[in-house]
Amino acid sequence: MAFPWIFESNFEAGTNGEWDSETDAASQLDFPHYTELGRYPWRAAPHSGAYCMRAVLSGGTADAVVSEGDIDIADTVTRWFRFNVWFSPTFDATADDTVALFELQGSGNAVTASVGFRYVAATDVINIGIGGAASGAVPGNWDAAAIERNVWYTVEAKVNIETDASGTVDLYVTKDGLNGNTTAVASGSSITNIAVTHGVLGIQDHLATTTGVILIDDFVMDDAQLFHVRDRYPFQKVMTKSGHAFVGPGQIDIAALLSTGADNVLKLYDTDIALVNDDQGFVTELDMSAFSSVEGPLTFYRGCYCELAGTSPRAHLIFENKRPQHWTDREIHDYGLKGGPR
Repeated sequence: MAFPWIFESNFEAGTNGEWDSETDAASQLDFPHYTELGRYPWRAAPHSGAYCMRAVLSGGTADAVVSEGDIDIADTVTRWFRFNVWFSPTFDATADDTVALFELQGSGNAVTASVGFRYVAATDVINIGIGGAASGAVPGNWDAAAIERNVWYTVEAKVNIETDASGTVDLYVTKDGLNGNTTAVASGSSITNIAVTHGVLGIQDHLATTTGVILIDDFVMDDAQLFHVRDRYPFQKVMTKSGHAFVGPGQIDIAALLSTGADNVLKLYDTDIALVNDDQGFVTELDMSAFSSVEGPLTFYRGCYCELAGTSPRAHLIFENKRPQHWTDREIHDYGLKGGPR
């Protein structure tokens, strides 16, 4: 791994603002707050923080995606991608279906690599797969393991772009709570690629008979494998991008800037909606030109939003004596059902 990542998106502003554009003619895509997910009868919560991306398949076939030009890959270059995906307990279809979740596209929006899932009607099974070709690539190499509903999974893809028909794609899939899978579960080789100009994330090519909710969170692109985050609710947390460290009441015992850039600044706000309008409304501020760490406890009632600024900043937060009050999917979902802070 080589931080800083090439591109990172955690949707923690509750918008698609990290991406260049959004295409969603049928209004199937949004970026819900954890209190909105709390309205579901299932244990739905973001993979991290207070927001994630949601795609609702509701009987249509229109694509619903975000696109980013910083996701570009030249010929002979290898890149890694990681994101987290969750399927609702109601996810179902009446016919076999193959749906693209993430595509690498080149000139004319031609697809040269993809990650997606297939639904098999006869067995009611969902599998994650990967594919690649010079154009029109669809997932075709499948992880044999079935994806459970109502469980987060980490999906990693390794893509080597080669225009001379020697390109490769590799897929790694890990269920939440398990050790990261370091062996590819599906692969493709001898692929003729085109140079990648942008990446597209969301739902594409689905049938009208496929219905349900998909959550996607914590997308990262880098030049080396990023691996699965085994402990989503740790007693110490490293933040590589502005976002909610936790929601609801909690305290931080030690906060520090790990990076050393002279322009690096960390502000911690008491909010669960990324509310940072009051420039002096932070709980604490760390600045490489002054203090780069602070010992608490620092108390938060609504949640803790970590605002990072400067060149490649990172923050280290330690919950030494007491974990945040809502620190599991079930606790966050139940707290969201009550409407969050009061």
